[in-house]
Amino acid sequence: MALYSIGLVIGSYHGKKIIASVGHIRAFAGFAAVATSAAIVHSLTYSELTYGILRIISGISAATMLIVIESWFNTLSQNSNRGRLLATHQVIYYFAMGSGQLLINVFPNNYNSTFLVAALLSCFALIPLTLVRIENPKIALSTPIKLSKLFKIVPAGIIGAICAGNCIGTLFNLAPIYAKNIGSSTIEISVFMSAIIFSGVLLQKTIGRLTDKHSRTNILVIMLFITAACMLLIPMLSRTLPLSFLGILIGPPIACLYPISVGIVYEKLSADKAVASSSALMLAYAIGGFSGPVLASYTMTYLGNNTLFIFVSIYCFLGAILSYFAKRFSH
Repeated sequence: MALYSIGLVIGSYHGKKIIASVGHIRAFAGFAAVATSAAIVHSLTYSELTYGILRIISGISAATMLIVIESWFNTLSQNSNRGRLLATHQVIYYFAMGSGQLLINVFPNNYNSTFLVAALLSCFALIPLTLVRIENPKIALSTPIKLSKLFKIVPAGIIGAICAGNCIGTLFNLAPIYAKNIGSSTIEISVFMSAIIFSGVLLQKTIGRLTDKHSRTNILVIMLFITAACMLLIPMLSRTLPLSFLGILIGPPIACLYPISVGIVYEKLSADKAVASSSALMLAYAIGGFSGPVLASYTMTYLGNNTLFIFVSIYCFLGAILSYFAKRFSH
């Protein structure tokens, strides 16, 4: 599952070149087709090696498509409404992800069919974008931004993106294993994951409005602390409360971390750097998304099931501290 984040890294480096070459719409359409093909091939094999390769391909496709969406948002938005636009994007994104978790139960004990449904939905994603009448944003590859340079300009935004990748990558990959280890059924696990994802929309609009009026960095620090506190509550409450309730507890704060980080970065950059900054942000997100599951899986194996949430809590706590002090040294 962590190999998906490797695909995100590759896509964050090369996706912007493809977008500049063929345009936003064609790039999205092309990689949606690649993602569709990867989903279909999943249903044709049981090879773990092949699955790993397919996860990388899926990550490359997702990275390119997300760069298209986020850079387009940045081009059309302003600081006064960017937070609300990103919040709307996240609401739709999380609704789709949560629905996908529940679709696993439509074909019980027939997982090949679920891959085909995923491929079908990926095809549907092509329809609205290929028919849109909005002109492609202008792209300037003459102003690339390296992750290291972007970190010097907005360190809090990069730290936030890494923490967001860690939280989402770790929980989305390992929370089902946590639930399985405590004896949950497939339906219970899918409802648990859907609760995490669906509840991610609860704070989007509120946080979006707050970031349009107040310091985005300060709000990021607060949300990282809240995320850390919520994670610590899970081991304490897991024996007395249903998993779905615990999912609703941790879903909202982690879903806000990445859009806040994007807003922090974009408010410091001009519109012509949209694609370059999006790819750098995706790379930061992928760093957290790859390192989180790998490290957390070791803590779960050697220190116990509940250390999954303790690991994420420590990660977010350190991220909050670093973000708070990093804003003083940004250029």
